[in-house]
Amino acid sequence: MGLGFIPQVSVRGPGAAIINSRLISWERVDASGIQSDQITLTVDTAGQTGMPKEGATLGWSEGYDGKLVDKGEFKITRIIPRLFPPTVTIVATAAPFQIEDKTRFKERRTRSFDNVTLAELFRQVVSAHGFSPRVAPEFEGITLAHIDQVDETDSAFLTRLAKERDAVAKLVNELYVLAKRGQVKTITGQTIPPVVVCVPGNNDPNDAGKFINCQLDKPSRTNFSGVKAKWMDNATGQEHEVFDGAEPFKKLRQAYESAETAQHACRAELTKVNRHGSSVRLDLPGDPYLVAEGLLTLNESFPPEMAGDWSIDKVTARGDSKGGYRCSVVATQPSK
Repeated sequence: MGLGFIPQVSVRGPGAAIINSRLISWERVDASGIQSDQITLTVDTAGQTGMPKEGATLGWSEGYDGKLVDKGEFKITRIIPRLFPPTVTIVATAAPFQIEDKTRFKERRTRSFDNVTLAELFRQVVSAHGFSPRVAPEFEGITLAHIDQVDETDSAFLTRLAKERDAVAKLVNELYVLAKRGQVKTITGQTIPPVVVCVPGNNDPNDAGKFINCQLDKPSRTNFSGVKAKWMDNATGQEHEVFDGAEPFKKLRQAYESAETAQHACRAELTKVNRHGSSVRLDLPGDPYLVAEGLLTLNESFPPEMAGDWSIDKVTARGDSKGGYRCSVVATQPSK
């Protein structure tokens, strides 16, 4: 992508004609976890009226030479006018965070759940807000004997439960998805192929249409080979310990409600520790097929320590009216 092709973007919805003809610059963030996908558009408003308002929905597509990839719909959360130069900045998020919150999605709650599977709990919480739940099969059989939601919003509560199992709970449009990190799927469940990247023969920083830069980060912290966690037997008041892996162990601070839940937490944390052993940061020509939670393959043109498969954690795409289109990618080693 980007080699000899002309970058293009397109907006659908209220004010689309003005935005498309007067777009100065744009940024799109696609991230795993609790962060919602977001677009930021800066538009020239000299002598113009009729811009969309907060709460309106915009569709966004990007690509090359008229072959655009639909990146979904975004609801406007902020409109920022500027007197000089006369511009407006539009911030829109894929999650339906609007001024009105009829289902109290952003309200903090304190409540408990007993003898429920993680999949059932997830569906119960998200369905109450009108979202369509999507749950990966591996979470259907995880039973929670007791779990507390203490002064947390529903989104924070679900994110915490997912994080404890090295998973992702994320909103996209009207879907709420619970899935393992690093799977070769988009957050909507549509399978996508890995994106293969190669270093160009003449990798010149002055050629923005071709240049690729990559940085490998290897943390210097102690490497763990196992994880330990505690769980409390409510019937006897006794504390027990479980583990996964071997020494040296990383100890989880939280006390879990059952041996099964603690064991799942150990396994998920060990998977995360193994995957996060190394990470890469890339700056490369824009590619609309780079997706958070998708796979990135750096081919043999990269140094051996960089080459291989990586799980994409975050993609930041940027462009401007002069034809610029670049992506910044953060990726970690995928789950084994």
